Amino acid sequence: MGCQFCAEFTARESTTRIIAETVGGWVLLPTVGSLTPGYCLFMPLEHLDAAADVAPAAVARVAGETEQMRTLIQARYGPVILAEHGPRDCELGASCCSHCHLHLIPVPEPDAITAAYEKTGGPGLRLTSMTALPEVADGSYLYLSPRSGEHYYWPSAGFARQFVRRVCADQLGIGDFYDWRDHPFIAHRERTFAELTADLNLADTA
Repeated sequence: MGCQFCAEFTARESTTRIIAETVGGWVLLPTVGSLTPGYCLFMPLEHLDAAADVAPAAVARVAGETEQMRTLIQARYGPVILAEHGPRDCELGASCCSHCHLHLIPVPEPDAITAAYEKTGGPGLRLTSMTALPEVADGSYLYLSPRSGEHYYWPSAGFARQFVRRVCADQLGIGDFYDWRDHPFIAHRERTFAELTADLNLADTA
């Protein structure tokens, strides 16, 4: 089956929703189904199944770039969690897309998101950094970083698809609107693109 993200990135001359692109070939873009303004995906242009598949020589750079994107979003929208539903070998697990995508989601209470993960999967394995994912990932998994410097890993068994969207939607008071297919939140997506693009332009001219 074709990858919708690969198709979009191949036709980049017609793609207008990329907010930023790193030298390493990762892009920040507002997601379809933006539950709240500021909700973005950070993902590679190259097709990878999961962040755990990033080459060892590049994983530290990607982790650093991801934190830069979190900082950008937090400056405008407040606390931001980082999450991934990582499939391995086409095992979708709690994910719904096999192109690596890291969720960056502004939420009022990051610790409540961690608690929701623990309620389903028990205490997560504490990681020193996102860079540890290639070492620990065995099959499909969930990764959560409620704040910079705090990182957790769970095998995906028992977690529903779109799990992070479900728990964030609950916290935002829109629990029935978690599914991006049914609720695209186009206005939030457009606002996110406009505001973060403007913030980057201001930073470039400062």
